[in-house]
Amino acid sequence: MAKNDVGVPVTLLKKFLNKTITVDTNNGEIFTGTLVEAQDNLSMSLEDVNTTFASGHTANMEGVYIKGHKIRYISLPDKAKSLVAELHREMSTPSRGRGGSRGGRGGRGGRGGGRPSFRGRRY
Repeated sequence: MAKNDVGVPVTLLKKFLNKTITVDTNNGEIFTGTLVEAQDNLSMSLEDVNTTFASGHTANMEGVYIKGHKIRYISLPDKAKSLVAELHREMSTPSRGRGGSRGGRGGRGGRGGGRPSFRGRRY
């Protein structure tokens, strides 16, 4: 996987944009709302949110932004179960033959090595 690629959890989350999800935070708050934005660090924006605070009080909010490091658990719709296997298949690429995915030129040459040649000189 390249540095700019995101993993299965983030890709899965982004497939549920404009769907209702539930987010449980580290401090005991529970947010249920429509996913509007999901970032690579799992930070997200929800709209039409029903919030249950750790104290038990509830509130309705227009929008909420939750930072990724504050999230303990994300509950997605049931469709997520079938999408996980599909995403694993898409993201796992077969080996690219000789040289793998290390870079280089491939078949011959590639990473250098061998004895340097000097024209006209004998040792």
